[in-house]
Amino acid sequence: MFQRILLATDFSDNAHGACAWAEKLAQTNDGTVVLIHALEDDLVATAPVFAEYMEADVLDVGRYREGFRAAAKRALEGVADRMRSRGTSVETHLLENGKPSVAMVQGAQDLNCSVIVMATHGRGGIAKFLLGSTVEKVVRMATCPVLTVPEGEEVS
Repeated sequence: MFQRILLATDFSDNAHGACAWAEKLAQTNDGTVVLIHALEDDLVATAPVFAEYMEADVLDVGRYREGFRAAAKRALEGVADRMRSRGTSVETHLLENGKPSVAMVQGAQDLNCSVIVMATHGRGGIAKFLLGSTVEKVVRMATCPVLTVPEGEEVS
């Protein structure tokens, strides 16, 4: 049923639980984990409330982009290597298509994935209002099922 499982990671501690769920789905369905990380275009986009009060180049990560890209690729391969050592089929992709939520949904379509697995951060209140919820956006936009894994959720 789920042959290609898109696993979105931000490399946080919360993402580890989602990794375990994606691996279980892949092993149960003789599938492949399509491990992705979506690079944010710029830091101004993560703080829209303040964007109009700042010069765009103050928080632009463009000059650091190559460093971020290289670090993200190394991190993806590190996660993939750990999964492979447990017998899971994995491929990695670094997505750079703007907003992470849009990149994840588009990535699932482009990479022919039948489900998206991602961790929730459990932000609430003002943090959720200011930052929005990537998970919420993915759930609303996705054309395939989305498995959201709360912090501490164990695979049974």
